[in-house]
Amino acid sequence: MWRRGAGLLRLHLTAASAGRRVRRLPVPLPPAAPSPSTASSSCCQNLGIFRGSVGVPSRFLSNQAGGGGASGACWSCGATGAFLSCGACGSVQPVDPAVDYFQIFGLKREYNIKDNLEGRYKEWQKKLHPDLVHSKSEKERGYAAEQSALVIDAYRTLSKPLSRALYLLKLEGIHVDEEKTINDPELLMEMMEIREAVNDASDSQTLEKIQSQVKKKLETWSHFFQEAFEKKNFDRAVEATQRMRYYERAVQETVKKL
Repeated sequence: MWRRGAGLLRLHLTAASAGRRVRRLPVPLPPAAPSPSTASSSCCQNLGIFRGSVGVPSRFLSNQAGGGGASGACWSCGATGAFLSCGACGSVQPVDPAVDYFQIFGLKREYNIKDNLEGRYKEWQKKLHPDLVHSKSEKERGYAAEQSALVIDAYRTLSKPLSRALYLLKLEGIHVDEEKTINDPELLMEMMEIREAVNDASDSQTLEKIQSQVKKKLETWSHFFQEAFEKKNFDRAVEATQRMRYYERAVQETVKKL
């Protein structure tokens, strides 16, 4: 944590307070939670400093995207393999709840996305643009609107590390209660120090340094999640998402002031 040693982050935090040490407010500290190297029980503990949640949309898009495999039969002509629109008759297809967000973009169901997610998202948005479906029936225009909304949901979910992690856990049948906290005194104190440093920062350069250090912590726990998820160690994966949430909120605090 930042309170250990005298690393760069401590220097940035103290610099934000114009050379003085960051004032620590007295708070009741709950029992310490286990470190990343120990099995986590924090999945079942309670939330605190940064309230709010990163929503994971519960809806799914139709069929398989990005060229991903065969889809259902066309509702209009019965041709198989119809995705988004039927290759045989051109009819816009309805939403298929059996397809997940990774299939929408033709991606493997894994945390580390190697393909160009943004590029595939833009391709779908072009195909679903209202100008391209305005001459269709009211039924098909409705399908296109639903498809477009779900493509947006899918992109927003998969483009961010935390929401992507939560979505992967959801696909595994694991619900993460985003209103629960980690009872880790050092983490809670660290969050207070960040907030105080952000509040005391008087220039964008100081804020950018703080933000850079917080992002590194977020990346560290993102790697912890990936490793745990790949090993099917879902307890540690859940713990990683809880800590990622704290650092993501801290990044947002710096963005608000920049």
